Amino acid sequence: MAFDYKKEYKEFYMPKGIPSIVNVPKMNFIAVRGSGDPNDEDGEYKQAIGLLYGIAFTIKMSKRGEHQIDRYFDYVVHHEIYLSDARKVAPEKLKTVIRHPINVKG
Repeated sequence: MAFDYKKEYKEFYMPKGIPSIVNVPKMNFIAVRGSGDPNDEDGEYKQAIGLLYGIAFTIKMSKRGEHQIDRYFDYVVHHEIYLSDARKVAPEKLKTVIRHPINVKG
């Protein structure tokens, strides 16, 4: 069965109605850098996000090919995380990551 982050880490995805401090465990991420308006068709940020999705899709589909990524496991859906609020941050400072689960060998 696929790993479901929303079920395993409910405290991160279904927060209580009051502000609180949570401890987020160490996790692996893939990231790219881009700047500019995410709505600009030819903009660097939009191209960077396209690259990020391409990399994420390649990682997810690798299980079907000859090259198996060590420690990769299936999960319900990738999780896109916006590290910046577009309403409060200059376009060149926007940050977005897509998390992929990787098991630690043990």
